Amino acid sequence: MTKEEAFEKLKEFSKKLDTISYDEIYTLLRESVRRIPIPLARFHKDRELDRARLNKGDTLYNSIDDLGYIKDRNVIDNFLTEFGRANKPHQVMFYGAIRTSPIDKPRVTAIAETSKLFQDKNGYNLDGEKYTISRWISNEEFFVAEMVFAEEAIKNNPDIKRSFEKQIGFADELDEDDIEFYKEFLIFISEEFARKIEKNDDYKISVAYTNLILEHPQVEGVMFPSVQTNYFGANLVIPVETVEKYFTPQVCSTHILYKTPEKTLIANGEHYCDEITGQEINWKLTDEQYLSSKEEIKRHFNL
Repeated sequence: MTKEEAFEKLKEFSKKLDTISYDEIYTLLRESVRRIPIPLARFHKDRELDRARLNKGDTLYNSIDDLGYIKDRNVIDNFLTEFGRANKPHQVMFYGAIRTSPIDKPRVTAIAETSKLFQDKNGYNLDGEKYTISRWISNEEFFVAEMVFAEEAIKNNPDIKRSFEKQIGFADELDEDDIEFYKEFLIFISEEFARKIEKNDDYKISVAYTNLILEHPQVEGVMFPSVQTNYFGANLVIPVETVEKYFTPQVCSTHILYKTPEKTLIANGEHYCDEITGQEINWKLTDEQYLSSKEEIKRHFNL
């Protein structure tokens, strides 16, 4: 099978992913497309990454391990049972949101990607849904693949547009016979990362691509646009080894999501930790001047 034939088969697979196994997709990419294009980019030192975790009521998390990647074998075996944007069932990956020009507070993207309430167009909760945001900082530069070829993401996010133009420039400089094929392939893969999911099987192609390129010794993760923010935000996904090599938890804080079908508000929570030096989180109380009163929340929602 030629790579062109394999690509056509992959496109057919994408229309019926509930009938195609993950292993079939991975094998097709590895054995038939073979020379997989990887749009490399630098993830610079001191760049920040925000993660969101839903709190159970008002209970605070006590350890940074509660906010990092999953380590509990029981959770991995019995609860991590579905595909994610870049992970197989039972495969632990570390997802986080990065700052973009349209969304300069990555915690917004992190909550949008995590919250079922945020994602529900008809969602309504004025009591508030509490999240803990942890900020992680890179202590060294490394390389990632950036998925910047999806049409709507290019249209909505100027950062993605700039990266797309840069990647196209790199590709054109190569002056290879197959360059148009590889551009078309990357457009397809980027659209899979930007795909609005209807069922869990819809993640299979982006997961297979992620796992295949992570075998490359230079690739430490994948950056991709945030579907839940209509591509205004962006995310990074990395394996646990990359977390251990390159990232340090910096600070964390609580935030509260309020929502009606018409409006959304993310307000400061009552607790923060301005320095993480060990496993234990030493919470402090947020000054009242930075908190939203019930009256302010009602005014925001025109109540």
